[in-house]
Amino acid sequence: MIISALFLSLLALSSSLTTEELAAFTPRLPDYTDINTGKKSDVYARDNGDGSQTIHTNSIPSHHTWEFPNTRSGNPNEVKEYLIDMVIYSEPVMRPLDNPIRCLPLGIIGIATSGSIIDGWFPAEPTCMDVMDFEELDICEGHPSPPPSNTYHYHRYSPCVQMPVCGQASTIWGVAIDGIPIYGPWDEDGRQLTKADLDECGGKVDSTGRYKYHMTVDPDYSLSCLRGEIRSDIGRAKRADEFVCTCPYYDVPFQQRPPTFSDDEIICQADTTNTSAPMVCQDNISELQARYDIGYEWRYEDKELELAPCCPPGADCGDSCKTEEGIKDSCYQEVRTVKYLTRFQKNGASVEGVRLGGVVMVVLVALMLNM
Repeated sequence: MIISALFLSLLALSSSLTTEELAAFTPRLPDYTDINTGKKSDVYARDNGDGSQTIHTNSIPSHHTWEFPNTRSGNPNEVKEYLIDMVIYSEPVMRPLDNPIRCLPLGIIGIATSGSIIDGWFPAEPTCMDVMDFEELDICEGHPSPPPSNTYHYHRYSPCVQMPVCGQASTIWGVAIDGIPIYGPWDEDGRQLTKADLDECGGKVDSTGRYKYHMTVDPDYSLSCLRGEIRSDIGRAKRADEFVCTCPYYDVPFQQRPPTFSDDEIICQADTTNTSAPMVCQDNISELQARYDIGYEWRYEDKELELAPCCPPGADCGDSCKTEEGIKDSCYQEVRTVKYLTRFQKNGASVEGVRLGGVVMVVLVALMLNM
């Protein structure tokens, strides 16, 4: 990680979504009818004038997708409409710099401007595998979740949310559940960012002093912890039982279907008397580490990687640089050697983890805490 990103994070502030950013929450292809549901996307954002903003979506994709269930990827889930009104602070309430929420909540961590859901790095599967090792994603890097929500979602950068122009700064790509904006992978100088350019949580401060998360094509792909507070009235975007500590620290809930969680795995509690107050969140990583060894660690390895494609200025690249046959000839794709966060099995541990005498024990290499 570069020193400047760490230094600038000391000055991190964020601000409300601007009028222009709010207006960006609109169907990517306004006339597109989703092939899975036969419905059109409904997404918009508004400022409520009371210190809050709302992102509304019916979670229907507003761009091309595969048909689901899908035999090619093996995904057995349908895509369904799922109404969400996510309430965020107009001015993000920043947590102490040394105390982000490192246990990302299960499921939704943000909403893209296209109206589709943003999930974290990991699918809800045991051994906390990289989503790219779990299942082939569709033409827009998405797939549907299991019931009951069946939401089409992204775990990583999708080229279908916006059409990036080579050499130009990314526009807003989405917003996280803590109200901090998520931008695409191109910085203000038009250079494509990778995880090594960002801080622990996957963000950086721009030239105006504003903190933003950035999507990337290398892990963790999006935000890996939360720098802001979550409103207690966040709405249907999150269920109470989704505020639990899971991957990359803990996979016990995923070892059975449906996943089940105990009270001591909950990391955030809503304020029921003042619903506009922040949720009370406290990571419980150390307690989980004292009980369970997930059996894997994450290390950086040099890897030659194809970065996200972009459209050269003045070229006609359509609505996405990606097709079923590959990247369009009209688009440009940089290849770069990056430090790629890779999962390794340690000490010969099985995928179920190490269990001794009925007592679950852990030594998790929490690399992400020290990035």
